[in-house]
Amino acid sequence: MKLSTYLLPLLLASALASPAWSQSKSPAAQTAATADAEGLVKVKVRGLQTVYAVPGAKLAGYDKVMLDPIEVSFAKSWQPQTGGQRISAADKQEIREGLERVLREAFTKELTKSQRYTVVNAPGDDVLRIKAEIRDLYINAPDVPSATITHSYTLSAGEMTLVAELRDSATGALIARVIDRKKDPEKTWLELTTRVDNVAAAQQAAAGWARTLRERLDSAHGIGDAAAK
Repeated sequence: MKLSTYLLPLLLASALASPAWSQSKSPAAQTAATADAEGLVKVKVRGLQTVYAVPGAKLAGYDKVMLDPIEVSFAKSWQPQTGGQRISAADKQEIREGLERVLREAFTKELTKSQRYTVVNAPGDDVLRIKAEIRDLYINAPDVPSATITHSYTLSAGEMTLVAELRDSATGALIARVIDRKKDPEKTWLELTTRVDNVAAAQQAAAGWARTLRERLDSAHGIGDAAAK
């Protein structure tokens, strides 16, 4: 099985989980159970933890990408506080919208920088559609406005899991399903953590997912170093 002949990216990124997936199961368990039922095969992709693909599915026919709205949900165990009070529903929504914006910007930047691919808003015969979801978002020190000035020190900004589903936009046919957990690397000592640090960690994770997608597209099109991998 040659890696370049299969659609093995994520993404972003990023799937709207199958309705049959139970929220009581871990994303990995949900992915495995659904993949077995749909006849997907597990494949290895550098930079991603778990990828299932349709045997024979190819990326070569796609030079445009359509990224659906990205859903973001927090870890059930996440009970953040700032200034001694839990953060508000409005603050949580702002975090969701900010993370979606970071992801969308990362994918758009990575895919369009070579002018080889285009990010579009409508389906088409040459359009790869990506449905992405961020699950289990855990921010160790959410930096939101507070009446009390507080300073948070952490070893890591936090972690999150991308679940992504790739489909042919014209037919809706499933091509691949991806799950990948990213955790901000822990430092050797506690450091002050601010919103800037949280955004930077999210941008780094998003850039990695976007780069993997672009490399798989390049490989399928026989472009550059990715074609040899």
